[in-house]
Amino acid sequence: MRCHASCLEGKTMRWGWISGLAMAVGLSGTAQASEIPPAYHVAAASQGVPAEVLYAIAMTESKMSLGEAIRPWPWTLNVGGKGYRYDSRDEACQALRRFLQDTRVVDVGIAQMNVRWQTVFHAGGRFQNPCDGLNPYANLEEAAAVLQAQYQIAGDWVQAAGRYHRPAGGAPAARYRRKVAEELAKLEGGQDLSPALAATSTATSASAASTSTASALGTAAATLTPDPDPDLVWRDPAPAEVTWVTPSMPDWHTQAQLEVAAR
Repeated sequence: MRCHASCLEGKTMRWGWISGLAMAVGLSGTAQASEIPPAYHVAAASQGVPAEVLYAIAMTESKMSLGEAIRPWPWTLNVGGKGYRYDSRDEACQALRRFLQDTRVVDVGIAQMNVRWQTVFHAGGRFQNPCDGLNPYANLEEAAAVLQAQYQIAGDWVQAAGRYHRPAGGAPAARYRRKVAEELAKLEGGQDLSPALAATSTATSASAASTSTASALGTAAATLTPDPDPDLVWRDPAPAEVTWVTPSMPDWHTQAQLEVAAR
């Protein structure tokens, strides 16, 4: 996420208990709305934004191949336009501390919140310890707050996504909007969230259909083989039974890749 000092910090709302989340997911070539993991629905609901848009932003910011799946990756940093993905939170935290010795222009976590420009990293903010920004639940919630603030200005969710990346607009925001639109086009109902997206959905869908999974990841999206227990599910300090990926089946170790629905 690229930003500047005029970025707005939305009201911070702590996690509440939300029941009745859809837990089942079907394996298909096209992502369905129900395939958006529960954590995105919770974070989006806390700030009144569409889960599809929040998920599309996270995919644009930090997606990575997880075996048979493509998902946003929480242990992601970006420094000077170069993305870094780590196997664990500890590795990402150590790297973040090293980078911060030279610059504060560092994007952090699953939705790539910027240390310099986002006030949650400043004194008195939620992420006074910058490594706290790696918490995927807190990161998503704060990203949703920024998205909501930008929607109040733009009045269109895809336009708001462009402002999430660069409130000043211009070519960088336009490129970002196109990337988010491509991710939204893969989600059932995603095309209905923006008049601007609806106007270009045919071209976007055609482009997405002709793009291989490997090229869709982009050059920065590496492939890791994480240990499924600590790296695919977080229980603490997250709300109980709310995960950032699709919840596991009873035998997690044998079902891990299947449960993270691939596209």
